[in-house]
Amino acid sequence: MFNNDNLKHKFKSFLKIYNSRPIKDNTSGMRIDHCFAVYCLLKKIKPTNVIESGVWRGQTTWLIRNTLKKANIFSIDIDLSNRKIIYDDVIYYNKDISKINWHKLNKSKTLVIFDDHVCFSKRIGFLIKNNFKHIIFDDNLPNGFSPYYSPKIIYEKKYLIKKRFIKYSNLKRLIKFLTNFYILGNKKNFNIRFNKSFLKVVYPPKINPKLNKLFNKFIYKTELYFEFPPLIKFNLKKRFKKLINVFGENVNKEDYKVKKPISNLKELKVNKSLHSEFNQQYASICYVKLK
Repeated sequence: MFNNDNLKHKFKSFLKIYNSRPIKDNTSGMRIDHCFAVYCLLKKIKPTNVIESGVWRGQTTWLIRNTLKKANIFSIDIDLSNRKIIYDDVIYYNKDISKINWHKLNKSKTLVIFDDHVCFSKRIGFLIKNNFKHIIFDDNLPNGFSPYYSPKIIYEKKYLIKKRFIKYSNLKRLIKFLTNFYILGNKKNFNIRFNKSFLKVVYPPKINPKLNKLFNKFIYKTELYFEFPPLIKFNLKKRFKKLINVFGENVNKEDYKVKKPISNLKELKVNKSLHSEFNQQYASICYVKLK
């Protein structure tokens, strides 16, 4: 879909836009790796309509508007109170994307961006029913790193292994879990381990025939699945620093394979203030084109 020489060239024009971003610290939202991926895909697809599911502070909305000046933008979040950037010409909804009527949109000219931390298995039926063609999925993490199904897990034909880490200091989460487990008797099939400072819960994979059928249908309808490469060499230990240092997880390259990097910091010639953004968020953001 892209070659590295082409992406390096595009990065120069992207950086001019990104350096003027209104939110310099967009923690919990898209940063340089994923913003660049979205920028390139917007330029490539040239959609008339962009539906953004998950708004947070509004940085992605800003990127869409500054990349495609004339696009119709629909920004959706069940909680819009975190917005720092608001546009008069953007249509906002404070309900789930599946609760809105999209029948009037030309689906071949519409791009849907999912950055809402909802299991992708819950989006497949919605996408097929509404005949959407172009999809970007932001947190496209592999199995063992994701609390929900992502396109990557589905295309790799794996069953989700869900892990939870609950610090003893997080009393609200701890009490809720223990109440469900010991008092309400919701003792599902999972492994529980008590560590010095946290609780680790591992939910083993479940074979669900209905889910299998849904995933196979989605794969059949896929015309293209493309994982966007990281800007620089992917640093697994840096990306999952908390998982390794705080929760003692044994993470290795075989668990999370990514594409070769587009370039390196020296060649990209970015300001040092941006260095900390690289690799901290990268999660194999992908583009899916459906038939």
